[in-house]
Amino acid sequence: MTVGAGGLQVPSLVDALHSAIRERILSGELPPGSPLTEIDLATHYSVARPTAKAAVERLVHDGLLRRSSNKTARVPVLNVDDIEDLYYTRELLEREVVVGLTKRKMVPEDARIFIKDLRAVGPDPVVTKVVGPDIKFHLSLVNAIGSPRLMRLYRSIMGELHLCMAQVQTNHLLSPKDIADEHVAIVEAIEAGDRRRAVHEMKEHLDRARVLLVRDMESQGTTL
Repeated sequence: MTVGAGGLQVPSLVDALHSAIRERILSGELPPGSPLTEIDLATHYSVARPTAKAAVERLVHDGLLRRSSNKTARVPVLNVDDIEDLYYTRELLEREVVVGLTKRKMVPEDARIFIKDLRAVGPDPVVTKVVGPDIKFHLSLVNAIGSPRLMRLYRSIMGELHLCMAQVQTNHLLSPKDIADEHVAIVEAIEAGDRRRAVHEMKEHLDRARVLLVRDMESQGTTL
């Protein structure tokens, strides 16, 4: 971000390029395994190569691209075992998050805002318009614990989670309303201080997405 007149933040060219490529990845326009070279991106978007390089590095940091040393960055390819392991890890983390929040009966205000954002989504939404508030809801709960290390752990799987959640929306496996309703159930259990119910609601929420995604991948014989 750069600062413009009046102190307003203005997206930089790197920000804009990062957002554009991110949108293409999450929408499926750039499918799993797609290579993204800095030269190709610079040519396609008419930007300088250092700008393309900076955007790619941010996407690698986000987990939306993978690149081994001296290799071309590619959109990650996830199979069923990857999905199962990812959701297993996610459940371990988020279960402890709701336990911690339930002890304090604390729900961050941001979480409520993101639920409203999901409810405001139209009948034929853009994938990222659903994935954005969905993932921000979960991030707000993790952040509310107040542990920088826990947040770093969670962010380390965020890129893969984005890809999974985008696939759920691309294939219309869960409606924004259903997701919002499940978020409300989690929030209500936390506010009530009901540890058992909060853990149950979070587990059911994550399991539903995992099962639907795995079932869809297996029926189509695809990877993500």
